[in-house]
Amino acid sequence: MTHPLHDVRMPGPTLVLVDDADRLAIEALHGIEDVPGLEPTIVTLSSLDGPRKGWGSVLVVAADRARLRRMASAVPLLGQCKVVACWLTDAPVPWVLVPRPEWPRLTHLAAREAGNRGVLTVARFASGARAQLVVMEMARQVAGPGDTTHGGLVVAYAGRPAAPGLDSRSVLVPAVADAGESERDVPPDVVVARRGGEVADHHVIDRAPTVVTDPGPEPVDERVYNPIGFRKDWDHPVVELSRISRGPVTEDVVAAARAFQGVRLTADTPTADLLALAMSGVPVVTEGVLDVAPAVAAALDAEVDLDDPLRREEHSLAVRRATFDHHSTLAWRSALADRSGARHVGLPPVSALLATRRPEMLDFALRQVARQRGADVELVLAAHGFEPDRDVVRRALGDRPHQVLTFDGSTFFGDVLTAASRAASSEVLLKVDDDDWYAPDAVHDLLMARRFSGADVVGMPSEFVFLHGNDGRDPLTVRRKHPSEVFARFIAGGTILIDRGLLRSLGDFRRVRRFVDAQLLAGVEAAGGRIYRTHGLGYILRRTGDGHTWVRDDEEFRRPDIVASEWPGFQPSLALEVDEVDRPDGGG
Repeated sequence: MTHPLHDVRMPGPTLVLVDDADRLAIEALHGIEDVPGLEPTIVTLSSLDGPRKGWGSVLVVAADRARLRRMASAVPLLGQCKVVACWLTDAPVPWVLVPRPEWPRLTHLAAREAGNRGVLTVARFASGARAQLVVMEMARQVAGPGDTTHGGLVVAYAGRPAAPGLDSRSVLVPAVADAGESERDVPPDVVVARRGGEVADHHVIDRAPTVVTDPGPEPVDERVYNPIGFRKDWDHPVVELSRISRGPVTEDVVAAARAFQGVRLTADTPTADLLALAMSGVPVVTEGVLDVAPAVAAALDAEVDLDDPLRREEHSLAVRRATFDHHSTLAWRSALADRSGARHVGLPPVSALLATRRPEMLDFALRQVARQRGADVELVLAAHGFEPDRDVVRRALGDRPHQVLTFDGSTFFGDVLTAASRAASSEVLLKVDDDDWYAPDAVHDLLMARRFSGADVVGMPSEFVFLHGNDGRDPLTVRRKHPSEVFARFIAGGTILIDRGLLRSLGDFRRVRRFVDAQLLAGVEAAGGRIYRTHGLGYILRRTGDGHTWVRDDEEFRRPDIVASEWPGFQPSLALEVDEVDRPDGGG
């Protein structure tokens, strides 16, 4: 059989570097010694004790992006060479490397499928490039734009591999004591080890690094395993994992699982495989005791009718949210930081911008903000044409931080929002509307999507719409066929999450009377920004026929070509967890 790299030519000798634990990648290398045009020397990462210089080229082999990112955290200095390549044996989509300005001139770049096995990226330089830095940049870029920091926490690993997720500052040492060597300019805050040991105080941090021998299950890399590409429908019924996987769960396995109603896991399924599927939003059916956080186990054990597309998606959301909160690399590092007393930046605080000219909707809107959980939220209330009772605002929000601004009724709507954004104390801003419903996890889920997507702007679709009754019909709830968990051009205006710096660079909110959301999103798109649309289960757009800054016939929301379901009355997703007082007939 033809080898997937049969047409690749690289100057020799070629260092072929693979992780010892990456069984799929090791299997894929079978027969590479017979490929013409290659002089490969296969070396596992743990046994790289021979020459690290003098290679004509370097080929890094990993099953998928997650394994490449974990592997790159441990790649040592490799000297310089003119060709650096990466073969992901079980990844579905080729990716393109963007060269850094300090590198030698790039003479050739290829990104393509590797025969019938994975994808290949090859970078050729005019002169020798530092191979280890190129590999690290490949691992950084392979997950796309987004946060590449680690929240300020420096972690060492003693006698064990680095944890999943790219960690360019990780320190790998043979024994715990080595982590405290005084000559280290960047000592670790935490040492994760298989066995305990003594470590000396370090003069840089003025204490000894904290030793952790029980960090729990390995985290899952949320920049790779996430719900991007989740399908609300399916082609096939629930399938056994063994039917779609020949080994560990990889990106290829997740891509294949999207076509199924769900995936059934046996009691002996490795925790890493379970978590990768759960974080990806694949509905899973489990058996037996699970080595996962109680919240994840509870979400997995909940009764669910997978035959109902809405219940299936709600179940997927509950499981992926719990997995993110307890088993993502962000959560794992936050837990280590808590144990060591070191600072760590998790999900950022958010300032919710609420501009309203309807005092009759204020109590309702305040309750939507007050009920948020899993996120630090400040409210900036911009009262447009009226003076709110500040004591009422304070009582409604409790101890949640807030500011109250007032504006003359003639002020442009865009100017009101700009003033609110400038008064906000957080670097991440969320535009909310005064009459729409928000699930208690709405802000958390937007931040979660911001983390795993790396997008510049994140929001939800106006998938659920409540239409108040009129002379021609009774009230009803419409669910529209809006794709979700995708990069898109449009999101609901009442869910726009954006960084303050990006907003300022766009000139803030445009000085307009209406269509302020469309103006902002058009500006983001024109600037080359990426907009991500997460799930629509935690938001309901309300249409009353008047009071909106944008005009649209309510019947437009009922066009047969865009409607997935329609129910009489108010029928939200269970994810909304709506309070009775906020139902349309309950005083909201």
